Amino acid sequence: MKKQTLIRKYAQGLVNALADEAEYHRVRNELEIFVGLAESHAALRGALSNPFLSARKKREIVREILEGAGDGGKTVRLILLIMDHGRMDSLSNIVGAIPEIWNERQGVLTFEVSSAVPLSEAQKERLAAELRRIERKPVSLAFRIDAKILGGLSLRKGNTVYDASVEGDLMKLKDIILEG
Repeated sequence: MKKQTLIRKYAQGLVNALADEAEYHRVRNELEIFVGLAESHAALRGALSNPFLSARKKREIVREILEGAGDGGKTVRLILLIMDHGRMDSLSNIVGAIPEIWNERQGVLTFEVSSAVPLSEAQKERLAAELRRIERKPVSLAFRIDAKILGGLSLRKGNTVYDASVEGDLMKLKDIILEG
């Protein structure tokens, strides 16, 4: 839980520093490029986590990589802050939390939709329209496939899970039967 709180604090700090939608997209793109490079290049990952490499050299490496990705100012500062506090292992999770926090700032609710199979565009649109109607706010949906789901959907908004899956229905039925 402590790690999730830290991840959220770093992401919230960055989002609070962003001026507008254009800057959000630019910084998010820079961060995704950096995370992609760090995850796909073992040498880079090793250099940034190497305790024998000076902090100055690590800073140079980060700046050099991000120089080609755009402006890099806020992106570099965030990565250096994370690196200085020894939290590089959380960088991809921090980057993953940024869209949801940005949406919150814009008044948009974010739902993570898990299903057994990919939803059609028509199903996605119907689901989004229904959630907008129920919540009376704009919504953003992030879709993912979950092999554990037998059928139906599972929706997550923050810490709240709405289970409309077959497994969820069976669990409700089991509870009813056990209650008598």
